[in-house]
Amino acid sequence: MIRLLFNSGSFSRLLVVACCAAMMLILAARPASAQAAYEPIVANFNGQGALAMPPNPSLDINGSGTIEFWVSAKWSGDLDYDPAIMGYSGPQGPRFSFHIAGDKSGLGIYAGQYYDGVAFDFSDGLLHFVAISTLGDTTDIYIDGVYQDTLGFGFADLPADSFTIGSVGDFSPFIGEIGQVRIWSEPVEVEVLRYFAKRPLGVAGQYPHPDLENLTGISAFGNPETGGFIFIGDEDLPNLTE
Repeated sequence: MIRLLFNSGSFSRLLVVACCAAMMLILAARPASAQAAYEPIVANFNGQGALAMPPNPSLDINGSGTIEFWVSAKWSGDLDYDPAIMGYSGPQGPRFSFHIAGDKSGLGIYAGQYYDGVAFDFSDGLLHFVAISTLGDTTDIYIDGVYQDTLGFGFADLPADSFTIGSVGDFSPFIGEIGQVRIWSEPVEVEVLRYFAKRPLGVAGQYPHPDLENLTGISAFGNPETGGFIFIGDEDLPNLTE
């Protein structure tokens, strides 16, 4: 049983931040009519099964990267385990797994021997937007676009044999909704995460996500041809960035 414990530059980086800020000002100035209605597509999990996939090099983001998703906790009462939103794991434990506390009081990250998290109230049963960015030896957590905390470890460098959404391997099944999982091989600026949280990643001729070249995986719960998830680079699968 997993228990959740809570503990609560350079010129080039400044240039990147400035460019992202400028882009956000331009995008924010777009007329409302140009911003089509968009809602994340979610999958429902009842604690009886998960979406399971084999390991993929796209998930080997030990050094740096961002994983974002929407999630809601729908179980009644308190559970005696912490349901897993997703996990990339193997015989020595998870490279990473993300959990909501069994009493809905916070979000935790499990990576190898480390497990820590942040307090947050998920008891409203609503969808919340979560972004987790690893920077090598630290991990930043954002919920609903707000910075929560920096944990003192990154994703573990361990062998993995499965990627699961709605559990971690065969354990800690999730009960609720999970949607719009996006995996990036480089950290995404928080302003960009906020802007595209309820927008498609790219539309031809308009304003695509500035980090599309770093997108390595994306959920596709509304497209049965994909099995629920695709890893970018598979030519046999459709383009899901629009």
